[in-house]
Amino acid sequence: MKVLELTNVTKEYTQGKMQVPALRGVNLSVEAGEFLSFAGPSGSGKTTLLNLIGCLDRPTAGSIELAGRELAKLTPLELARVRRQEIGFIFQSFNLIPVLTAFENIEMPLVMLNRFTPAEIREKVMAALEEVGLAGLESRRPAELSGGQQQRVAIARALIKNPKFVLADEPTANLDSENGQAVLDLMARMNQKNGVTFIFSTHDPMVMGYARRLVRLKDGRIASDEEVDRHAKAN
Repeated sequence: MKVLELTNVTKEYTQGKMQVPALRGVNLSVEAGEFLSFAGPSGSGKTTLLNLIGCLDRPTAGSIELAGRELAKLTPLELARVRRQEIGFIFQSFNLIPVLTAFENIEMPLVMLNRFTPAEIREKVMAALEEVGLAGLESRRPAELSGGQQQRVAIARALIKNPKFVLADEPTANLDSENGQAVLDLMARMNQKNGVTFIFSTHDPMVMGYARRLVRLKDGRIASDEEVDRHAKAN
């Protein structure tokens, strides 16, 4: 089932009196459950593309249809609702709130949804901690966790609300190779188990090696789009 369709998407930024193109006529279709990576050097447009899909920015021209809705037709409030309810974000800098515990960071999306009782939230968060291998560490704050553990908290936070999409911008950039591989194993396992669509942006060859579809960008255009491995490298 198709969950994302980009048609002739362009994005330009204004620098002084100049218009600087970041994306130039991107066409892309994504099916539910894909494990896809945008790859390319700095300035290729991969992060811009991720931001547009994540409803964090709007295209200059073209169409983006996300789960059957044309994003250009949504109000800022409706876009915020899509981000809150349907998209999980994983950032290279983890973006955890330093004064909150692991438990509190993970529960935040559920609290914001305002759908669950405190008992239901606790049950879901403790299950998520168990699933990402952090059972027993729920009371630790980010500064008391390793980089790999912080990224696991970020993954649990992204997945706790059962989103349709998880968007990950350079998820291994601040991790050593061992922790990076462990985090990728975890995300691949979650993708297969829960059917969540994962879309990455990266220049890390290890992330590219885990992707089952690799979309390479160059100068704001799609240079290649290929299936690279249909067998997830999960344990």
